[in-house]
Amino acid sequence: MKQEIVILEPKYDQAIALAKYLKKSGNFKVIGCIDKINNSFTNKFYSHKYYDEIIEHEINKLLLDKYSIVVPTGASSTLCYSKIADFCKIGDVIFKKENLIVSDKLYMLNLCQQLKVPIPKMYNLDDKIKQFPLFCKSKYEISEYKKIKKVLKTKSDIDNLPHKEVIIQEYIQSSSTFGMGFIAKEGKIITSFMHEELISYPKQGGAGVLLKIFENKEIYQHTATLLHALNYTGWGLSEFKYDSLRNEYVFMEINGKFWASLEFALLCNPQFGKLLFGIDYPAKPKKYFVYLNRLMTTYSWKVFKYLPQIVAAYKSKSGSCRKMLVEFLNHWAGVFL
Repeated sequence: MKQEIVILEPKYDQAIALAKYLKKSGNFKVIGCIDKINNSFTNKFYSHKYYDEIIEHEINKLLLDKYSIVVPTGASSTLCYSKIADFCKIGDVIFKKENLIVSDKLYMLNLCQQLKVPIPKMYNLDDKIKQFPLFCKSKYEISEYKKIKKVLKTKSDIDNLPHKEVIIQEYIQSSSTFGMGFIAKEGKIITSFMHEELISYPKQGGAGVLLKIFENKEIYQHTATLLHALNYTGWGLSEFKYDSLRNEYVFMEINGKFWASLEFALLCNPQFGKLLFGIDYPAKPKKYFVYLNRLMTTYSWKVFKYLPQIVAAYKSKSGSCRKMLVEFLNHWAGVFL
């Protein structure tokens, strides 16, 4: 009999990636669980084909008692899970609720300063700021306040913020974001995978549209330093930007959850699948990886710069580019017509 495994927030890309690999293994009955209380997320690209069953159930102790493996994938389900259990165990990996301190962005920036991990220059709301652009983000990953992540171009942009629970910092003029997915145990990295987001959606910071395999000792060491200080146990993603003025990689954040581009890591580093679910499969490293659903929601002109890489990545993934090119041309037709 196949082992039942429940995936929370099943519409997210990371959830679909997990479901895809689990179903391919043939060892699991994969159940997607939509939170009966907080079901507000929609995705027109969502497909049920990787799930054997879709259920609606509140994320509570009853759910955890009913199923032996329940996997939180997004920030919301990870937070809900942490409120009813001290840790989440999947295979050989434990995710401790103490990890969620990383969602306190100000705490993490202060920790970076203590550990000499580079961060952007910080500003207070009452500072007489004259230099723009700046970057603004919410102090917490999840809070009662509307989540903010945007570029501030003028003083009026600061004045018009919907609330003041934000962090204002130097805007790092980097064309890419660099991410390092990891599994750690008691502050030590067990396995990891690094990528460069050549195109992101939304542009000011979000999920990767086109990604490239990347390796960098500086990013690895900064991440290792932070995870050691946090005594981090579980999975997550650290993010950095390159500051050409300082010639160094600058810390952005750590996401204490499964990350949106998880499929790229699963594809290139089978250790993730083996540690989490006991799945054995050969590595199939690809230089580039594209997310079609995100490509069809962005209007970044960088898409044309990297079009050969996008076509090559999609061809290696699906074998044919015809469907992708038709959707791509229809997408951009709305801009020119």
